[in-house]
Amino acid sequence: MGTLPNFSIIEVAVNRHMFQNFDYILEYEYISNDLIGTRVQVSFANSKEIGVIVKIKTNSDIAVTKLKKAKLLDTKALITTDVMHTINFGSAYYHYPLGQCLQVCLPKLLRTGSEAKISQIMALELVDPNFDSSLLKKDNQKALVETLKQGAVKVNELKDRGFSTYCKNALIKKGIVRLFDIKDTFNYSFDKNNIIKNKGPILNTEQQAAVNIINSQSGFNVFVLNGVTGSGKTEVYLNIIAHTLASNKRVLVLVPEISLAPQTFNRFYQRFKVPIVSMHSGLSDKERCDAFLEMYYDKAYILIGTRSALFTPIKNLGLIVIDEEHDGSFKQSDGFRYHARNLAIVRAKYNNAKIVLGSATPSLETINNYLTNKYSVIYLKHRAANATLPKVELVDLKTQILTDGLKTGIGNQLEDLIGQITAKGDQVVLFLNRRGYSKNIVCHNCGYIFTCKHCDSPLTVHKTQHKLICHICDYQQYIPTSCPKCHNKDLLENGFGTEQIEEFLKLRYPDLGIVRIDRDNIQNKNELEKALELVHNKKAHILIGTQMLAKGHDFADVTLVGIIDIDSNLYTDDYRGLETSLQLITQVAGRAGRSHKQGLVTIQSHETTHWLLNDFVNYNKNYETIAMQLLEQRREQCLPPFANIAYILANSTVRDYAFELLEQIEHFIIINYQSDDLFISPICSDKIEKRFNRLHLHIFIKTANKTLFHEILSKVCIFVSSQLKLKGDCRFALEVDPYNIY
Repeated sequence: MGTLPNFSIIEVAVNRHMFQNFDYILEYEYISNDLIGTRVQVSFANSKEIGVIVKIKTNSDIAVTKLKKAKLLDTKALITTDVMHTINFGSAYYHYPLGQCLQVCLPKLLRTGSEAKISQIMALELVDPNFDSSLLKKDNQKALVETLKQGAVKVNELKDRGFSTYCKNALIKKGIVRLFDIKDTFNYSFDKNNIIKNKGPILNTEQQAAVNIINSQSGFNVFVLNGVTGSGKTEVYLNIIAHTLASNKRVLVLVPEISLAPQTFNRFYQRFKVPIVSMHSGLSDKERCDAFLEMYYDKAYILIGTRSALFTPIKNLGLIVIDEEHDGSFKQSDGFRYHARNLAIVRAKYNNAKIVLGSATPSLETINNYLTNKYSVIYLKHRAANATLPKVELVDLKTQILTDGLKTGIGNQLEDLIGQITAKGDQVVLFLNRRGYSKNIVCHNCGYIFTCKHCDSPLTVHKTQHKLICHICDYQQYIPTSCPKCHNKDLLENGFGTEQIEEFLKLRYPDLGIVRIDRDNIQNKNELEKALELVHNKKAHILIGTQMLAKGHDFADVTLVGIIDIDSNLYTDDYRGLETSLQLITQVAGRAGRSHKQGLVTIQSHETTHWLLNDFVNYNKNYETIAMQLLEQRREQCLPPFANIAYILANSTVRDYAFELLEQIEHFIIINYQSDDLFISPICSDKIEKRFNRLHLHIFIKTANKTLFHEILSKVCIFVSSQLKLKGDCRFALEVDPYNIY
């Protein structure tokens, strides 16, 4: 590629909500398109900003003498060509400013101008390789010593594998292990003919067929691995990853946030000899930056991460795996509101790489894509290791006696089953997607409901903390003793949550270990692993939790799953409501009977005539069969994937400001676009209008005409940025392909 003179005009994207880039002068010895994706420091609005070069230009609309100079921070693009392509696509599709989209590509330290250099990589090693771990009392310390006998391990890897900082520091204090910097000594190479550390189980016929199909294809292909819960999808991933590594290509594995339990990482670390890094919210800013740079400098071959790991530079990318592809956490809910699955397919195509979307409950969009032959589907219809699918029963709560248990969510039939199952030494999982003790508190005298002062949301009772908490903004207050309106002391608690169920079961079964898993008592990956260890070690027989339990956990001795309350999910104005309900009960039910033991799933409901529940317990209908009925409903209602939808959002501390902005936008669309296929809603309040002291309003638009859809959104962005002046603190946003109903 030829070089330009030693100065040139560059187009820079800055971190501002503006649908335009800005020209600067760059003085550099060799200026070429290779600099696209590098960081520059620029003067913008009287402050120093870190921007990204998106174009090398030969002229500008502004006189060269008036252009400001940019300072080059990198000699090589940190945002590689394939990532830049993906981000450009994402910016155009989701109608979000390129400069702010690019911020997602860089760890915080690099966004703020830190040098793109790995300062150190700390690792842990045994002082005496022959140290006898039996001399230690604590199991986790013994396990860490045994792990280190296989060689030094990076500190970040230890965290991913579930060894806490406390465990590490305890061994350092005892002089058994030591920390050292391996940045310059670690061997990042590997023998592509010797990449397996420990062989996995022998694949069954279905698994082997899936591996053969994927490995036999070359170039860009989208495969959907549609496997029932417990069918061994992870083993398929590991085998196709091994094949990819043997071809000297690298691998990206994306997982939902809550799936980042150490057991997930351990399977990768124990299987492969190649360097592996991870990127997720459990890492510090420095650790995330180091992981990014290790991939950037070709020092790792597998990257496992959550949503934003998609934008990490990966040389010679050959395979992307998205586990639990249906999971809503792959959709960013604010700022750059992208869907990682969709952009991962864009990146895979640009790299001519394979991509595998795995799930027991594929999204309706994915199912539609393989039904129309856009993707290739591979089925795993049987559980691995000859395990059988659980039996499912529907319990009509209307026929149950109103016991103390039922008042807290546990009907007498489920209560009896819990006693029978635990008496046999087996374990029970109870699912309720509502944390806290009870839904809210109401005054018995005047009907006053205790509501968050910052949001239009009732405060949830959390008795262990003796607080009322807002589940939107996290506002907290102590549980009151009287009504602030009428001063009456007769306060009633409505509904029940995981905390109340835990309290009841501890009184009912005081001799059993009971573990609760929800966001109130599980704050990070290590706490989750500790809780799960109690179940794996059979120190707990009853596991209560929210949807955190629905994500890929494998409990060999769980033979009963109780779904406490599904009714609230069945009747909702969210067009995805039935889809997510079906996915949730399928995934939760999949925790039962995953080994040689027969499992039972009990679904409690007051709505036992609902078609979805009846189809779910009908053995002639599997997940895909029911999902196809939901797809047909979507087609009839002209909803995704058969139409394009978006929300035009506005919020402000002054409601009129948000309303006036949307009023002008709605008028602009109506005046400029007339189509029988275009639906524009009136201006509506969000379901929860007041959030974080701001009033939220929206317009909903829908059309099956994709070209018209994106033209409207593009013109709306230009109209707002160039012709409208937002009043006060009013904010504007677009949500394309929304996962949430506003």
